[in-house]
Amino acid sequence: MKFRLLVSSLIVACIPFASFAAELPLEHYPRARIMFQSIAANDDYVLALSSYKKIAGSWRVDRQQRLAGMLARYTLELPEGHGASKGFDFYLDQLHAFNVRELFHCKSRDCGTSNSWANNHFKILQLYGLDQHQQYGAYEVITADAKPFYVSLYAVQRGNKRVYLQVDVLHTDKVIELGIASSPESIIKSLHANGYYVFPDLIVGNVKTDRPIQIKPAHIKALVDVLALEPEWEIALVGHDYAPVSLEQQQQYSLAYAEQLKAELLEQGVAAQRMSSYGLGSLAPAGRGDRSARVEIVKVETD
Repeated sequence: MKFRLLVSSLIVACIPFASFAAELPLEHYPRARIMFQSIAANDDYVLALSSYKKIAGSWRVDRQQRLAGMLARYTLELPEGHGASKGFDFYLDQLHAFNVRELFHCKSRDCGTSNSWANNHFKILQLYGLDQHQQYGAYEVITADAKPFYVSLYAVQRGNKRVYLQVDVLHTDKVIELGIASSPESIIKSLHANGYYVFPDLIVGNVKTDRPIQIKPAHIKALVDVLALEPEWEIALVGHDYAPVSLEQQQQYSLAYAEQLKAELLEQGVAAQRMSSYGLGSLAPAGRGDRSARVEIVKVETD
């Protein structure tokens, strides 16, 4: 069985169809019981991008993004014997079928207190469980629609062994101009696991100008933070371009993208000797997706 995290047919009676024409289909966890569900417009949704920490005497997140759009929420009780991690991974595996980017992830006590997530953040009592048996993740999903989905997953096991899972999916009604950066830890995890990280939200403009791409500041800051946390790392900035021109022109364009990103990092104080830039044109089509161009951050292995 599937439930549709809809921004279309279920709400067509009260919301203009053209405003919410996309949907993010996710398969329902087998035999899970839906405790609560809702689909409604939300003009002040808080997407948590860090763990809950005690700040000035109260538990709060120090990174968050306020969003507006159509919000679908589901609180599920998993079948007996099914763990929190299994429920969390069930939905995360489905997100990986899309063009997904991890913004933040935490597990166990690294997330802070379950009480904070249940009562302060989601405001759902059933989600209050054991700190050592909790997991939270925030993800951005890009579809053919220009406006992305933002997905929050929270899974927790209570003291009575019952497991609850919260699935929030918000289809934003506008693009975030400054960008929503992944946490440095998420970027480092991607670089360790894959050896590369696709720099997000690049907007290709006129390749004949001095600044052929638009780069959102939040993503630059996050990459600078990564390089500060990993002072021994060297990276290659690898540009790709798929314009309907000759390979030679594609390579020129893609090198310009990589060089512009390098210049931005130099302005932020990253040492030139830690970076190299390359332009492959369309020679590496794997991972293109629906992008017309991209720049990958590649971790260079050094002796």
